[in-house]
Amino acid sequence: MTNKKIGIFLVLAIALVLFWVNPEKSIWIPKCPFYVLTGLQCPACGTQRAIHQFLHLNFQAAFAYNPFMIISIPYLLALATVEWFDPHHKLQRLKTFCHDRRVIYTYIVLFFAWWIIRNLI
Repeated sequence: MTNKKIGIFLVLAIALVLFWVNPEKSIWIPKCPFYVLTGLQCPACGTQRAIHQFLHLNFQAAFAYNPFMIISIPYLLALATVEWFDPHHKLQRLKTFCHDRRVIYTYIVLFFAWWIIRNLI
């Protein structure tokens, strides 16, 4: 099995688990180790609950759990599309955008800004 197929399988498996299991009510879904150790939220805290709500089309609740990750979905889907589903390179403009250093650096800066801001508010 190729890395691409393993990646797709893992994403689908995680999505299925998060659709059927509510992380807020489950004791076996892992909790954020950063939060457990420090009491501070990492940038991804709430992502499991947000994805669960997103998959159930409850976008307001998903956004409330982790707005940065919900806003990131279009970029992450575009990145996955050009990496996993474009073997003939027909989406070259999208790939160029996704791999542009300015886009990547902006995403990284926003990621760390979100980490700081969510612990200040």
